[in-house]
Amino acid sequence: MDRTLCIFILLPLLLLTQISFVQEIAAAEQDLSRELRQLKDDLEKIRGQYEREIERLEKKIDELSKERHTERVEEETPAAPRGAYAGLTAFNPKISVIGDFVGNITEDEKDELGDRFSVREVELAFSASVDPYARADFFLALEDEGDERHLDLEEGHITFLKLPLELQAKVGKFRSRFGRANLYHLHRMPWVDYPNMVVNFFGAEGMSEQGISVNRLIPNPWDQFMELTLEVFNNENEESFAGGEGDDLVYLAHLKSFFDFSQSSNFQLGLSYATGPNDEGHGGTRTHMQGVDLTYRWRPKEQGLYRSLVFQNEALFSQRDQDPGNVIHSLGLYSYLGYQFGRRWTAGLRYDYSEFPEDNDSRENGYSGLLTFQQSEFAFWRLQYKRTERNFDRDIDELWLQCNFGIGPHRAHEY
Repeated sequence: MDRTLCIFILLPLLLLTQISFVQEIAAAEQDLSRELRQLKDDLEKIRGQYEREIERLEKKIDELSKERHTERVEEETPAAPRGAYAGLTAFNPKISVIGDFVGNITEDEKDELGDRFSVREVELAFSASVDPYARADFFLALEDEGDERHLDLEEGHITFLKLPLELQAKVGKFRSRFGRANLYHLHRMPWVDYPNMVVNFFGAEGMSEQGISVNRLIPNPWDQFMELTLEVFNNENEESFAGGEGDDLVYLAHLKSFFDFSQSSNFQLGLSYATGPNDEGHGGTRTHMQGVDLTYRWRPKEQGLYRSLVFQNEALFSQRDQDPGNVIHSLGLYSYLGYQFGRRWTAGLRYDYSEFPEDNDSRENGYSGLLTFQQSEFAFWRLQYKRTERNFDRDIDELWLQCNFGIGPHRAHEY
């Protein structure tokens, strides 16, 4: 009786304890479920924040990539200083002076710089921001002309950095964007002299005219840097076009792209086309020119200050109308290999081949070897030997010694 009574008393207590335990488990499961849902919601919010941040950064990278595609001077104009000093300096341009001193020994009796020392050029550079959306650059060249010196405007233009449709534009006098070598100022060249192709087809100082240049990055499915430049300028080039008496225009298009092979090497490809009348009498004769330039660069990540290599090539094809049915096809090209073997030393070889716009039967072959000592980013020395073989005149041997130096922010050369 006592045992039965105990069972009847303990059984409800056990049942109540079991029910309470089950309820506690259910409550714990509900709490865990709520915590899991909350954790999932938090993870979704964090993922959304990361996705928005990644999208913002990608847009920023795209904007920066679009802004860097113009061919700028070596350094951008800094923002105007703040404070009381800003009122005195905000509108002052950056001013640089670059001197190019050469000594030359040559067999060419027609060379005005032959067998003498001379300051070949003094370049005065002025750069400043016009406003937050435009920059102005002027380059004046003081050069020898016989026994006198003349000051000429080498380049002078305003660059509009942010135009509608993601365009940039340059207005004024500028070096035309045909290939690569034509863009170089004397202090930017990796050689003492311009390749024969540039001299024979564009003139001793290259093709620099007054006009307008517009460029834009081109979207592409490969997500590669690709820039298209369109230019219209005065038809005053004497070698390939109408010359000083021409009153019409030359039209030019240039496409440039970069490809990265690795962290240490990259490849640049450029395609150029230009056309314009080539006579003063408006007889309908025109010159068409096509160009291709290929440049490979290698600079190892670990030894970039001491080792690098540049392999630069360019070719030009010209079709010049003479008379109805008579077209002169001529060719020019060069190939340059430069190897940096020390912190401040670079050796190079260049081969030139060039015909002439009006005479494809006459041709030149040039062979150059050079050695450059880069004293600093503001000065360098260069020794160059060149042999030019001609089928229309005697061969020429030349030896050059160059010293280039600059003061101010427009550096004498890349370092």
